[in-house]
Formats: sequence, C-alpha cells, structure tokens
Amino acid sequence: MTPPNSSQIDPSAQHATLGFLLAAAVEELLPEREFYIEHSFIGGYYCHFGIQHQHDPEAIGRLEGRMEEYLNGERPLVLETVDRKELSERFRRRERTDKLEILDRLDREEVPAARYGHYLDYRLEPMLTDMAALQGFRLEPYDSGFVLRFPTTGPLEPMRDSPKLYRVIQQRHDWGRALHVNNLRQLNRRLEGKLDRELILVAEALHEKTIAEIAVGLAAGYPQKRVVFISGPSSSGKTTFAKRLSIQLQANLLNTISISLDDYFLDRADMQPQTDGTLDFEGLEAVDVARLVSAIRRLLAGETIPRRRFSFKRGQGYDNDETMQLGKDQLLVVEGLHGLNPVFTDELGADQVQRIYVSAITQLNIDNEHRVSGSDNRLLRRLVRDAQFRGYNAEETLLRWPAVRRGESKHVFKYQEEADFMFNSALVFELGVLRSQAELVLRAVAKSSPAWEQAQRLLIFLSLVAPVPLDPIPRDSILREFIGRSVFEY
Repeated sequence: MTPPNSSQIDPSAQHATLGFLLAAAVEELLPEREFYIEHSFIGGYYCHFGIQHQHDPEAIGRLEGRMEEYLNGERPLVLETVDRKELSERFRRRERTDKLEILDRLDREEVPAARYGHYLDYRLEPMLTDMAALQGFRLEPYDSGFVLRFPTTGPLEPMRDSPKLYRVIQQRHDWGRALHVNNLRQLNRRLEGKLDRELILVAEALHEKTIAEIAVGLAAGYPQKRVVFISGPSSSGKTTFAKRLSIQLQANLLNTISISLDDYFLDRADMQPQTDGTLDFEGLEAVDVARLVSAIRRLLAGETIPRRRFSFKRGQGYDNDETMQLGKDQLLVVEGLHGLNPVFTDELGADQVQRIYVSAITQLNIDNEHRVSGSDNRLLRRLVRDAQFRGYNAEETLLRWPAVRRGESKHVFKYQEEADFMFNSALVFELGVLRSQAELVLRAVAKSSPAWEQAQRLLIFLSLVAPVPLDPIPRDSILREFIGRSVFEY
C-alpha cells in the first residue's frame, strides 16, 4: 500500500481511525474472540486476543487483508452523533459490559460516534474519514500478540525491537494485576463511594520500590560511572523522579549534585531561526552542548564551577554566585529532554555515563479497544502545571502541544532503548486527581478558539473518570510536581 505524503495529517486521528477499523475487522471476522488494543509501542499499538489466542499469525493476516479491503473500497467511514439508546442497545446485544459502563458516564443523550458499515462505536479521539490518509499500515506479530504499525512518510522499515521498553510495559501489566485495576471500570469502582486509600498507597509504593532498585543499579556502577543522565518526554515527571532518586542514592551512601539541561540553552540571540522565522526550543541545536560538556568535564576533574542558570524571561543564560563541586561519594545528575542523545556519551565516554528514561505509560484501558493515551495523560499533567505555576492558559498549552509531540518524536523516543534504566511515572489513580483542576482550565477555552474541539474532547474523556481528592496524595508523589503542595522545591 502507498503511504500518505501529506504533512497535514493529524497523527493521533490517523492512529485512532486505524484502531477503529481494526476493531471493525475483528468483529466481522473473529466475533467470538476477545480483542484488546493497548499501549503505544514501536511505532504502533500493541494488540492481542487475550490468553486464549496468544499467537495467531493466520488471523493477523486475515485482519490485515480485510482492513486493506476497507481502505480500497467505496464504503465511507462516517463521523456522527448518535442517540445513546442506539449505542446502548448495540453494546447489550454484543454483551459489551466494558462499553456500557463507560457510555453510562457520558452525560449527554447525543454521543460522538464513528460508523463503518456493520461497526458502530463511540468516538473519544479525533478521527479521519479520508481512507487515503490511512494507507501504508501493517499488522506484524510480536510476542503473544501483534503490533498495528502506523504509516510513515516512506515505506515502512523492518520493525525494530524495543525489549527494554517492552519490559516496562510488562511491568505495567504486573502492576495492574497487583492493584486489581486494568481499566476505567475497575478503577472507578475502587474510587467511588469510600475512597480506596490503599490503592493510592500501593501504587505509590510500587513507584518507590522501582526508584530504589534503580538507585541500587546506579550505585553498582560507582565510582567508574559518576554521571547520570535522566531524559523523557514532556510532563513525564523527570524532575520529581530525580529528586526522589537522590534520596534513594543517599540511602546507598551516595550524594548527588544536579544540572538541568534547560539552564544550558543558547541565548535566544544566538539561536538560528527556522525557515518560518521561529525558534526551535525542542531541538538539541537550542542547547549549548560545548558549554555543558565542558562543565561536566571540569566537575569530574574536581574543579569548582559557577552554577549556570537560564532566564526564560530575558532569553539569556548566566552564571550566578552559587558554585558547584563534585565531591567524594557524589554522582552528577543531569536532567533534561536530550539526556539520552548519544552526543553526550560520545563526548564524555560511555564508561563514565549511566542513563535513565522516564515516561508515563498508563496501565489503563477505557474499554477493550480504547486505550488511555499516554500522550493525553501527560498533556493533562501539563495543562494543570502550566496553569498553576507557569502562567499559561489551556489554549496556549493545547496549541503548543503538537510541536512538543513532534519534538519528542524527533529527539526523545528514538533514543529510549539507549537507557540503562527505565521508570514508568504513571499512577493508576492520577486521572481522577487531575480531573478537577484540568476541567477548570479546559472549560475556560472559548468556543471561538482553535483549541476548543481539543478541550471538549478532553472534557468528555475526564467525565469518564471518578474524581479523587487531592489531600490523600503523598507530598513526595510524582503528581505533586503538577498539582502542587510538594515537599520538593522546583
């Protein structure tokens, strides 16, 4: 199939539409089987047929062929609103209790929906009706399931394995089993009525256990490897993770000093504008790599150096009066978007560096075919944080988000397998915690705004989650970086 060429295609809408058509093909060809679309993985969605049919290449081939027929046929994919009673009746006939409970939470009689011939489902993400924009997908077996691979601007390359990330994803399943929560239906039942505080405490304990294990691993690399780079996409909780990691390293008799990559931005006057005249703050080109590498080398040599800061208001970096020195029994922690970029290991030597990747891989599904997007999870974190602490309203954050995502794809995700350790910062209950604050800022988006449809989509999504009060959340939680009242200073 010929891949799409247009750079105007919304990737999220493209991915959601392909997932919808895959679910339609499963219902048509394999109606007796359980089917699950889960997390993002190596350029697609990881999917499986449950424990009864864990590896079935023949079925995967049939589904791919039927989806190709859909894309090359004349039947349209229709985006509409439908009466909730029609959807309810359909889900009852199909014995889809996972969808019925979600539908009951939608406080509206007319529900956004997508229809393709025999298949009808509610619509929770942007979708496309242009079948040409979906050409170039593949279904490829992986482990006990398969990956729905998304189209790229050229022919799909052979699928690259990502075993480290897959282990984190498997850990996500283990955590779901430990907490007895794998989807919103199960989560809401534990949060409504009398709040299940044990759920919060156990989820936080799983975080602390993992951070402690990473600290032990870092300590094993000492004294040869004294530089620790921490990277991850926006709003993954890198900063709080670094602070909690420092505490666990102290428990292993190692202290830390820290550097933020953001303090080593080039002065705006020295940055090269893009072809459209704007400045790219997401690229490595925005970082003064030479100055940062020099500072790290001087610290490793035992020198005392001034602490670097960057004024975002003035667009300039400066050395303040505070000094830094890497003492005995200390590690240098460098945190920022580009921490996994190989330029740093090339300059400093892999024998001196350890690397950590932090992301938010939610363990929840909405229902069997609708995943909770990790990107949406991080966007909600960012919306709340930006409004409280950075002076940005929801419209500004929403309109900036596509550029942030492009920067992550270009500069972060492709290096994640280079990490020595990975940490999943998602908390099973966090959407309920973010809900009240996120709803306030999203409702302020005007209907005339280009961000209004995105705001409404997120409000619908949040309405599916039982709210959680802020008070029970531990003061050192990753979430406190976004909702406030943390024990840490930022």
